[in-house]
Amino acid sequence: MRRRLLGWILVLYGLAGIVLVAGGAVVGLDAAARIERLASAADGTLAAAAQSTEAAADAFDNVDGSLAESETSAVAAAALARDASATLASLSQAMELSVFGAQPLLPLAGEFAASADQASALAETLDRVASSLGDTRVDVSGIGVQLEGLATELAVLRDSTAAGEDPPPVQAFVVLL
Repeated sequence: MRRRLLGWILVLYGLAGIVLVAGGAVVGLDAAARIERLASAADGTLAAAAQSTEAAADAFDNVDGSLAESETSAVAAAALARDASATLASLSQAMELSVFGAQPLLPLAGEFAASADQASALAETLDRVASSLGDTRVDVSGIGVQLEGLATELAVLRDSTAAGEDPPPVQAFVVLL
């Protein structure tokens, strides 16, 4: 009787082991399938991230070009405004012309002087705008360089993960275990 009891205990122990192995296999195969799906999706995600980062870097390069042109235009406009201010100041002084003791153009002198001051203020504003555009260009070019570096790192990471190959057969390893 004792042997019989021991036999039944061993049979139950074996059945419990089979149930645990089957349950472990189901859970293990599911986890392995998830790992394989994630490995497959990682390649696409890295490719998309690299392409997006390259596009952003190119956009920052284009912005840098536009900012350079804007800075050049602002500098030229400031120079033109300074020249106009000098011309208007000269005209203001010329309006003080005396003809036989009368100064018929004197009322216009004030308007020319005010216009000269406005043109001078405009030149100063345009100089500040040009300086600000230059500072922005420095910031933008730095961001563009960082984005280009990130795009390169993403491409290297994608290449190092065996891009284009099938994911490792994790499910086969689980079955072998």
